[in-house]
Amino acid sequence: MSGMREDELRDAAECHLCKKPFGNSGPIFWRLTLKRMVLDVAAAQRQQGLTMMLGGEAALARVMGANEVMAQEVQPAVDITICEGCAGEPTTIYDLGLSS
Repeated sequence: MSGMREDELRDAAECHLCKKPFGNSGPIFWRLTLKRMVLDVAAAQRQQGLTMMLGGEAALARVMGANEVMAQEVQPAVDITICEGCAGEPTTIYDLGLSS
């Protein structure tokens, strides 16, 4: 576990959804790191092919395979704060205003 220093806490003080200070719904809040990723289809197909060659044994293919990168980050990671009140509400990535 790691903590947040005062300057980090001040930067994260507003809920990304309701735009209120996170303390409005109590002292508990969520700090999320979101990454937009893209699957490397060719790498996944290679791993699936190895699994098929080994009779469908995915665990064995995982050990025998090259353990290559299967997904790449396509946008820099985004850190957001969500207050405890908003955390219990259904939301989508579009509600966060981060989709492009």
